[in-house]
Amino acid sequence: MAGAFLLGTSLGFAESQDSAADPSLRTWTNKTTGTTVEARPIALNMKTVKLVTTAKKPITMPLEKLSDEDRTWLEEHKDVIGKPLSEWSSTPSGPLAEEMKGQTYMLEDGKLKKKDGKLNAKYFILYFSASWCGPCCRNAPHSVESYNKVVKENPDVEVIMCNLDQNLEAAQKWAAANNMPWPVLLRKDLTEMAKKVAPRGIPTMVLMDKDGKALQSSQNMEQLVKAAGSSRPSR
Repeated sequence: MAGAFLLGTSLGFAESQDSAADPSLRTWTNKTTGTTVEARPIALNMKTVKLVTTAKKPITMPLEKLSDEDRTWLEEHKDVIGKPLSEWSSTPSGPLAEEMKGQTYMLEDGKLKKKDGKLNAKYFILYFSASWCGPCCRNAPHSVESYNKVVKENPDVEVIMCNLDQNLEAAQKWAAANNMPWPVLLRKDLTEMAKKVAPRGIPTMVLMDKDGKALQSSQNMEQLVKAAGSSRPSR
């Protein structure tokens, strides 16, 4: 007998979210028929997943009929299915996010406070920069504008600034001066994956997939976001 469904929210919750910023909305594939459907998962047990489509139609799908990619995704997100979307973003999507979890700061009321960004993204842009670097200072306002334009509401991509300043105080002053909206990883906390792709010169942004594979580097954030879109596997 199948286990009990993991329910943490009502069907109305799933219907009411803004799909553009909803990481639970995705395309599901029936490998038997080849048909696909855009839907959010609202409950999961050992044999089936309950979905609700963008047209508000409920579907119960046997796990054995889902694609391998769908089943892998469900395994990665099983702890947050049925929970508020605020909890989805804090679930690491892979090794890169696992390393970053609990290590970053975000600007709140002019102060950098320990807080994670979107850990459930498919792609991460590691943004190596520092306040003592002239080109970095010139690049920062444009990057803030780009983040707010193409990353902030994009569930597939997150930017993590790898700040190479000497201490938290310097990083905080610079973040506040530019109203930086992304998570900040301090120099002393650089993770192994970040160290592995650290560039010789800054500012440099490195696009990485969730498994920590470096895909492309640039000084242009929007260019890397477009590259992430083209890197998505076809279904």
